[in-house]
Amino acid sequence: MKFLIPALLVLAGCASWHWEKRGASAADYDLDEKYCKLQTYSGTEGLVTNASVRRMHACLEAKGWSKVAN
Repeated sequence: MKFLIPALLVLAGCASWHWEKRGASAADYDLDEKYCKLQTYSGTEGLVTNASVRRMHACLEAKGWSKVAN
C-alpha cells in the first residue's frame, strides 16, 4: 500500500510521455526506477508531492534517462 499511491501517480502521468535511455532495456529501467523510488520516497510514508515527483524525475535523468513524447 505504501508504494501504491506513487505508482498510480506515475502511471497516470505517463499518458503523454515515457522514459528512454539509449541502449537500455526494460530491465535496466526497472532497476533504475526502483533505486530512484527508494531514494525519493523512503521515509515519506508513501506521501507524494510535486517536489518528490521532481526529485524522482531528476534521479532518473541523472541515471541517463530522458522523457520522450509518445
